[in-house]
Amino acid sequence: MAFVSHCAHDIFVSYAHVDDELLPGADLGWVTNLVTYIKTRLDQKLGRSDAYSLWMDHELSGNAPVTPQIINTLRQTATLVVVLSPGYVASDWCRREKCAFLHSVPEWGNSRVFVVHREPVDDSDRPPEFRDLRGYQFWVRDRMGKPPRILGSPKPDPAEREYYNQVEDLCQELADELKRMRAAGKPSTLLASAPDEPSQPQQTVFLAQVTDDLETQRNNIRRFLNQLNVSVLPAAWYSSEPDTFRQSVERDLAKCGLFVQLLSEVSGKKPPDLPQGYASLQLELAKAAGKGILQWHRPGLDLCAVEDLDQRILLEAETVRAEGIEEFKSAIQKRLFAVTAPAPAQHLSTFVFVNMETPDRPVAERVCSLLDRHGAGYSLPARTGDPAENRRDMEQNLLNCDAAIVVYGITTANWVRSQLLEFRKIIAKREKPLQALAVFEAPPEEKDSIDLKLPNMQVWDFRKGFDENVLKGFLNRVAVAAA
Repeated sequence: MAFVSHCAHDIFVSYAHVDDELLPGADLGWVTNLVTYIKTRLDQKLGRSDAYSLWMDHELSGNAPVTPQIINTLRQTATLVVVLSPGYVASDWCRREKCAFLHSVPEWGNSRVFVVHREPVDDSDRPPEFRDLRGYQFWVRDRMGKPPRILGSPKPDPAEREYYNQVEDLCQELADELKRMRAAGKPSTLLASAPDEPSQPQQTVFLAQVTDDLETQRNNIRRFLNQLNVSVLPAAWYSSEPDTFRQSVERDLAKCGLFVQLLSEVSGKKPPDLPQGYASLQLELAKAAGKGILQWHRPGLDLCAVEDLDQRILLEAETVRAEGIEEFKSAIQKRLFAVTAPAPAQHLSTFVFVNMETPDRPVAERVCSLLDRHGAGYSLPARTGDPAENRRDMEQNLLNCDAAIVVYGITTANWVRSQLLEFRKIIAKREKPLQALAVFEAPPEEKDSIDLKLPNMQVWDFRKGFDENVLKGFLNRVAVAAA
């Protein structure tokens, strides 16, 4: 049964069969591994295993005709997941699947097509319908002088976090689009005429396009900003044609207050009609537009070894920070949410435990910075890798704090429930009652209800933006209770 009404299927996976062939050391093909993970996470995000319908062809050969059955399936499918690779480009079967889907949905829109970039594909070879889609990059250039490495090959490695980050992004955006289409109540062959109003970000950042070797770090920064309810542009890849690229950058820069750029020792492509290269052009346009500028390169980079003189000058600019990526993220956050004058300390005796799962740490850190501004102390949970040690740390925090906040961002409702139930056990051991408890609901806006409320617990709905006055009221309540 499909999640989206009037659809036979919610997701159609289009891929070249050569990309799913077994490699030595693998039990499943690369595409099958990816789809297996997608199924599990969508089960969790949509609530149950039978909540949606995914169609993937495991048997038909690439030389088989696109049968009426396949055409009918594509016409009745809500979204298309494309596994883009040289094999996909070379497959006439994949081309026909793409055309059948797009033809069945004349006003198809970017939101219904999800492109998984399994391997690099030249711009000239990429299907023109997909050139402006950002997609999900499953390859990295992290070996100097060697070909790109495919993430999750021959099989996913739990230590390879970028693979899981990309799959998590894909699953979240798939779930969001299916929920949007379901709420719109439109047949699958018609694009909803007006999407729901998006949450209003407090800031918009231009995150410059980068060379291939920095795509992983750029994705890291983008996720971090999204968790802070910050909008990130560009939303899709720009055309590499210089004039079109320039116009696209100027258009998006006009909507942004801060320009953020990651720089490599590699200068990237420099076409004849853009001799300074794409990195320098983006910076020039940001300066001309009067934007705030933050740039980064990895610590320990030997600038003297950079052969391209223009790139070396770019790397030596005073706006470029040489530091770890986590430190750079903190610098971006401080620039975005800087205050002109610190608020007077009013809650010097208040101590707050802010609990979160690792993906929601950016939100928790912002809460802590606001607590610090108002003179309150805070503690974040330990993450030692030892579950028993982490639980002891949580118990000590709950026994000694005046108030507690649980962050509910991209984590699951089940995780929040489990934490609150643990809180209940530990709080019962306190000599003095806990003065206040709150659940901080952060973006994304679509999330499952936790269906649990402890006595004296507040739930803050900050999915569309944070109201600092609520936090001040929370601290005042703790102060009054303690008086």
